Amino acid sequence: MQILTPPDCRERIGFVVPRWTAETAAEGQGPPFRSLTVASALYNAGYEVVFFDQKLDRDLENRMADFLAALVEVRVVFIWMNDLDPMFQTRYSQQLAGEIKTAYPEIRIVVGGSFLSLCPVEILTPSSVVDFFIRGYGEEACVQLLDALDGGITPKSVSGLVWFEGARHANPITPHQRYRPEYLSLFKRVDLSGYIQKGGIFGNGFSTLIVGTGRGCAKRCSFCYWRNHPPSLLDSETIVELFKWLRSRWGVRQFHMAELDFFTNRRRPRELARLWKERLPDCRWFALVSPLDADKLSDADWDLLAEGGCRKLEFGTESGSPALLERLGKRHRPQAPYEVTRKALARGIDVMHNFIFGFVGETETDRRHSLSLIHALHRLDPEHVFFTFRFFQPTWNTPQGDEAIRWIPGFPRTLEEVIAFREWFGDPGQRTMPWLPPRDEERIKKLAYYYLPMVTSKLEFDPGQVESFLYRGLRRIARYRLRTQKFGLGWDHWLFDRMVAQRLDNTYVP
Repeated sequence: MQILTPPDCRERIGFVVPRWTAETAAEGQGPPFRSLTVASALYNAGYEVVFFDQKLDRDLENRMADFLAALVEVRVVFIWMNDLDPMFQTRYSQQLAGEIKTAYPEIRIVVGGSFLSLCPVEILTPSSVVDFFIRGYGEEACVQLLDALDGGITPKSVSGLVWFEGARHANPITPHQRYRPEYLSLFKRVDLSGYIQKGGIFGNGFSTLIVGTGRGCAKRCSFCYWRNHPPSLLDSETIVELFKWLRSRWGVRQFHMAELDFFTNRRRPRELARLWKERLPDCRWFALVSPLDADKLSDADWDLLAEGGCRKLEFGTESGSPALLERLGKRHRPQAPYEVTRKALARGIDVMHNFIFGFVGETETDRRHSLSLIHALHRLDPEHVFFTFRFFQPTWNTPQGDEAIRWIPGFPRTLEEVIAFREWFGDPGQRTMPWLPPRDEERIKKLAYYYLPMVTSKLEFDPGQVESFLYRGLRRIARYRLRTQKFGLGWDHWLFDRMVAQRLDNTYVP
């Protein structure tokens, strides 16, 4: 728990970040950057912020009693969902709100964050422990809400506010909200030691921090949660100067730049690389980019990125099928992921590709195209090409999501139903993709849960372990299956689960 007091303090408020996974953060987690921007806006407006992160302050050291004691005479607590993990975030937000309300029934509880920004207002129903919901990014809205509670403005003026007075009232979200550099002010005031990762996405054991450097996306892909959120990006000077300060304060030399579309402005990564080379020569960075934008870079651009600290890139490749790419609104050439991977690897930049299976209208031919591309990418460099594999999960207000939801009876209508639904959807044994034939759904889940992660895995065992020999043999079988696209009855998957039973997540392994 941290109490952050601005020079001219107006009032103390509470700010809570609910944990977003069931596991304990043993070696650090990513900073709650989406929450820190909102807390920064409140701090900049003159409010003293009691900052409580459930993952660190409760799971690891249980400072809940100290936090509740600090809320004496506080009238508003903001609970901000930092990540898109609706089952855990929703559950823990309700739990924390209930504990605060039990201790202080008069406190007003406000819940907001990434997941709520994607929800239709109909999902947000009256709650005995939540007084207000805020949809949208929240930096402006949270300050506006405090002004409304003081009587300075009407609640109808608060962007994205949802509240209940006899009936549900919902304000539209103010469009095109800018991501301002001052929203990062608490990165220089919050103790970040508990958030420093051991390698993080770089997978090399060096200290790493995640910082949100932009938000939204210009691509408007038909399946993406963020298609309706226009981009707003911090400039390269602001990014490099913040990282230079963090390097000095915390000794961190690796930075995970959390945004969806880093190369959308071709000039920006070039400027960042030039500044990085001058001011952070001993540091490195990671970003997520589109194959479409990477395909437009010249050889000189790639050379500059490598010289300017770029060490790993993740591509939103999604599929190897030309027909499916068109359906998804992905505008890159089908061969572009392979070509940009070769250019990056030639300059010492590791590459990660994201693939998704199970879209509405996807065919066996589409999957074969994707499997062929995965095989080709893996063969380029098994040690420095990484993958993430997922199957499609629909959300509201996207073309693919809306089409899939029409196939699903009883799709969630309340936050409570969201919690139950996510548990059901995460069960590989359940029929959760009715827009596909049952055989296709079974094949997709086998691919996403076992075969593709196994093909690209890089697990390590002590020399001489029986599990080591078995793992290497099963990995060869999985790679043969990918090459021939013959996946059989899955006896090798069964054997792995019972004899090796390691997590097949290769994202962070060098």
